[in-house]
Amino acid sequence: MLGTLSTVTTDFRVGLVNLSSDGVRLSAPELPDEGQEVVFRAGNVQSFGTVVWNKQGQCGVLFEDPMPAADVKILHQQAHLWSYAGFSLDQRAGAWDVRVAPDRA
Repeated sequence: MLGTLSTVTTDFRVGLVNLSSDGVRLSAPELPDEGQEVVFRAGNVQSFGTVVWNKQGQCGVLFEDPMPAADVKILHQQAHLWSYAGFSLDQRAGAWDVRVAPDRA
């Protein structure tokens, strides 16, 4: 599943690796530095947090407040559907671009 990790100045398109109510592990070629305050968005879910580690194209974000269990469940279900469909991360990124491109035009 894809999402966005935003700092005050930059938006990073990220792949969701793991998610709990306390935080998220993300993957991307470029990510914010450790200690940066961020906003994580995926689908209709949004959480504020801090990057607590960044290493080799992955990072961990600790949420300021726990993510509601219903939101965690929704994101897990959406991520499972993408993986079940057999789409690679690049294919998911292409689908994401098609979905959001009209809003950006």
